[in-house]
Amino acid sequence: MTQPSARLRVIAMLGQKGGSGKTTLAVHLAVAAVQSSERVVIVDTDPQASATTWAEARRAKSPTVVTVSATQIPSVLAAARTDDLTLAIIDTPPHAAPGAAQAVERADLIVIPCRPTAFDLAAVGAAVAIARAAKRPAIFVLNACPARAPEVAEAHDALAAYALPIAPTLIVDRRAYARAVASGRAVTEFEPHSRAADEVRGLYRFLKEHLDA
Repeated sequence: MTQPSARLRVIAMLGQKGGSGKTTLAVHLAVAAVQSSERVVIVDTDPQASATTWAEARRAKSPTVVTVSATQIPSVLAAARTDDLTLAIIDTPPHAAPGAAQAVERADLIVIPCRPTAFDLAAVGAAVAIARAAKRPAIFVLNACPARAPEVAEAHDALAAYALPIAPTLIVDRRAYARAVASGRAVTEFEPHSRAADEVRGLYRFLKEHLDA
C-alpha cells in the first residue's frame, strides 16, 4: 500500500521595511530544516535576489532556491508538491509590493522579523495588516538584537500590543550570521556548536511546533 506523501507547509517571510533580516533568517531556517530531514525549497521573490546570490556561493545541493516573480508562486508551490517537498520558505519583497500579498495568502505561517529599533517597530503595522487581511497566522521574531540591551525588552512590549505570538528565541546580532551567508552556508554549518547555531535551531523548533499544531 502506497504511503501518502507528506504535506507541503509554506512559511512566508514578511517585512515591509528593508533591512529587517528576513532573507538572512530564511536561509538559516531553511538549512536548519534540511538538517532536520525536511525537503526544502526557498522561493526568492525579492527583487534583490539575496537568497539566490547565497545559493550561487553554496556547494551543498539543499535547500533548493528558485528565483521567481510573485505571479509564479502558485506554479512553484505546485511543482514542490509534485516533487514531494515538505517545506517552502518564501522570501517576499520589502515594502507594499503585490508579491507580499500573494505569498501570505498561500502561507501556513507568516514570520515577521523585527529589529529592536524605532524605525523597524514603526513599519511592523503594515506587515501585520497584510497578514490579517489574508487571515493567516503570524509570528514575530526579534532579530539582530544587541546583547543585554533595554531596547529588546521595550521592543518586545511594543510587539505584544499586536496580540500575535512572539518567538521566545532572540536572534542576537552576531558576526557569525553574515560570515556564514558570505560563504554560502548557514551558521548551523559554519559554526555548528555556536550560540548563533543554537538560536537558529531553537527558532526553527518553535516555528515547526506552530506549523504542526
